[in-house]
Amino acid sequence: VNFEQVGAAVKARATYLKSVQDEKDGLQGKSVTEIKEYVKKLREVNIQQEKNLLSLHTSIALRLKSAVTDVNFTRRLECEQGMIQGTMATDKYLDYAEEMTCCSEPLPKILRLLCLCSIINNGVRRYDTFRTMLVQVHGIGVLVTLANLERLGLLKKYESTTSGISGLSSQIAAASISVAAAGSIAASLVAEKVNAVTGWDALRRRLNLVVDASEEDRDSDVSYAYSGYAPISVRLVEKALRPPAQGWTSLEESLKLLPGPLFQANQEPKRRALYHDIAPPVCNVSNKPRRVVLVMFIGGVTFAEISALRCLARQQGG
Repeated sequence: VNFEQVGAAVKARATYLKSVQDEKDGLQGKSVTEIKEYVKKLREVNIQQEKNLLSLHTSIALRLKSAVTDVNFTRRLECEQGMIQGTMATDKYLDYAEEMTCCSEPLPKILRLLCLCSIINNGVRRYDTFRTMLVQVHGIGVLVTLANLERLGLLKKYESTTSGISGLSSQIAAASISVAAAGSIAASLVAEKVNAVTGWDALRRRLNLVVDASEEDRDSDVSYAYSGYAPISVRLVEKALRPPAQGWTSLEESLKLLPGPLFQANQEPKRRALYHDIAPPVCNVSNKPRRVVLVMFIGGVTFAEISALRCLARQQGG
């Protein structure tokens, strides 16, 4: 359940329990059959256990509400969603990151914001300024963490397209080739630089990562877990379960925008028939076996991604 829906879910359960209790108070004058039906419902519901669970979940909902209504949480959520959706100016969330650093916010929160900015915008503007500020606030040891994030490709300095384009003249002049070939090199290098900057925008559109829909429509999509953002990992699983008519080749350009190698391997079970094998019993055709899909993550997975995968499994009837 998305954190925005916790209150409504608890309220709905409380309303249901109240209706069961009110039904008990109105049993006078009811027929024996109606009383039996009510007793049967009580056995299925287990009112006392439900009341205990409702009390527990109400306490959790209150704790959760105090956390998600906190000013720092709402600002950080607005900033992260603005970056992903492309509705917030770059300087605005960089200013917020500087504010977090100056206020000695926990280092993981600051680095998460900077890494998100780096991945979406092909690097972080004012990166040198942030390095200096982080060292001043969190100590010299933060440089090791920054170096590790850079090595993993999660954090880097912003690369402007103008630097790549301005260097084209020297590359073309140094090459002893025809004018047509020089124009081809220039076009390819410009396209490479543009794609590097707008890669996130292209990926967001092609995989439909940001769902701009009503709350009712969003509940039926895997994007409900992140309040409108569909995780890339879950979208890829969804494409595997519902492959396009052209197959994976139609998604090749989108998959090239993702880091890491891409491969597809089809495995067929290999088993030799043995003389003592017993033929399996004939099953009813209507009882189709449930399809099982194994999804493996290397490096970790978030609880929200697991929730989105469960939503996808419900849609598939699993």
